[in-house]
Amino acid sequence: MFTIGICDDRPLCRHLLEAFIHLYEEEKGYLFDIYQFGSGEDLLEELNTQGMILDLLFLDNSMKKMTGLETAKQIRQSDSMSTCSIVFVTSADDYHQFMQVQPLQVVCKPGTQERIATILDKVLSKKV
Repeated sequence: MFTIGICDDRPLCRHLLEAFIHLYEEEKGYLFDIYQFGSGEDLLEELNTQGMILDLLFLDNSMKKMTGLETAKQIRQSDSMSTCSIVFVTSADDYHQFMQVQPLQVVCKPGTQERIATILDKVLSKKV
């Protein structure tokens, strides 16, 4: 099973991304495990305590306490999550700051159905 995480402190943004992913599932005949997280802290706790491994993570940068970039740095240090593809979905203008954690892509919020579908195509082609 292909596992996707969505981490954003705004529920509406998480639900919109999940809706884009569900449209992709319907169009392509896939079924993903999708998990939502309201903060980087919640995400890291779930990964550390439950041993969850994500194949793809949509990550907001501007969150209340820990930023997406700080969260991504910790994820990159984890052996079990080292192969996770990270996509920043952000309103930040400075995309260069994210390159240190080797994101698959940086998407300007809120993203589009087409953009998310292209990302899913790319990640799934690597898994096959």
